[in-house]
Parts: sequence; structure tokens; C-alpha cells
Amino acid sequence: MKQLTVTSLLFDLDGTLIDSKTDLANSINLMLADLGRSTLSEATVGGFVGDGVRVLVRRCLTETEPNHKPPDEELHSRGIALMHSHYANEMLKTTRLYPQVSETLAAFDKKPKAVVTSKEGRFTRIILEHFDIAKYFDAIIGGDTTPARKPDPGPVLEAIKQLGCAASETVMIGDSENDVIAGKRAGTFTCAVSYGFRSAEELRLTEPDVLIERFDQLTEFFS
Repeated sequence: MKQLTVTSLLFDLDGTLIDSKTDLANSINLMLADLGRSTLSEATVGGFVGDGVRVLVRRCLTETEPNHKPPDEELHSRGIALMHSHYANEMLKTTRLYPQVSETLAAFDKKPKAVVTSKEGRFTRIILEHFDIAKYFDAIIGGDTTPARKPDPGPVLEAIKQLGCAASETVMIGDSENDVIAGKRAGTFTCAVSYGFRSAEELRLTEPDVLIERFDQLTEFFS
């Protein structure tokens, strides 16, 4: 496949730039323990990630209810508050950048870039600053930036607007179906990464333009 020429790049966060699965799972399990629920495996929690904390907490509370009954509004709100509290303490304990992230972002230094994530903006900024990669991004679109979250195209379109670029010359890069679907709906190229929270088989079902196994492969497919 020949290289695709793009003017801007959009990146998901969890499972794309950072491996945060353990810290997310630990935070969820601390929340569940607070509520007298059983804990979940890291793989199970990882499979629930991608739609923001509200959906993540609802899925975990539903999974740990004996009859798989979704939580009522009060329990859901308590779970979200507890998750936020625990994640603030846990989020940098084992989370790390995937290999070659800093180097590859630097290789695209002259192109506008944005993070488009379902994670809240405040946590996103802390993480990007901690790993010294905030300097590579011209915009941060968090899960609380726009009314809707991926797979709605709104967050992607907001990033494109802030970068001042055209959707047809932009690529959305992420590890989940939501990233690919949101990019397609917004009219961008799409690049799925198979080293994150979803398998290559799952990602191929969404028919991304490019599927990569390593972050540094971005330089092979995009210029």
C-alpha cells in the first residue's frame, strides 16, 4: 500500500498512546469493592473500555450484579464518583507509553495533531504532561468536551475544527471500533492499532483504511 498524505493526525488515548489497562482495572475493582461487589479481571474491564467512564462503570456494575441488572441512577452516580476518586490515585502507577510513541509523534512534528478520547479532559492533560508528550498536540478533545462521544463523529469534527484542517486530509488513529466508526462518519482516513484493547480480528470488521501492529508503523503508511 502506498503512503497516504495527510495534513493532520488525531489520536485516541487509552490503548493507542498509553497502556493503561492495569490502572483502569485496579480503579474499577477498588470502586466495586467499596460497593460490596466482586472484582473483575483486567481483560473483562479492558473489553468494557472505550465509551467513557459513565458507560464503563455501568457495564462493570451490571456485570457484577447477580442477575446482570443495570444499576439505578443513585448507584451509578456513586460508582462514577468512586471511580473518579480511585483513578486520580491510580492512573500513573503502571500506565506507560507504548513503544516508540514519543519518537513517532516527533517525526510528525510539523503536522497538526490532536488527542480525541472519551477520557475526561483533566485526566487526559495530566497523563500527557506526565509522559512529556503534551507538547506534540495542538488540541485535546476529552469525553467532556463535546455533547456526544465516539462513535459519534462530533469529537472528531471538533478536533478538525480546532486544528483548522480538512476531514479528507486527516487520519483518526485508535484501538477500538468507536475510533474507526467516528473517523468514517466524520470523513477522515482511519487507522486501527491492534496492540491495544481490541484484537486485529475485531478491528478488521470495521474496515479501517490501515491496520498497524506497532505505533511506529504510522511513518510507513502516512506522510
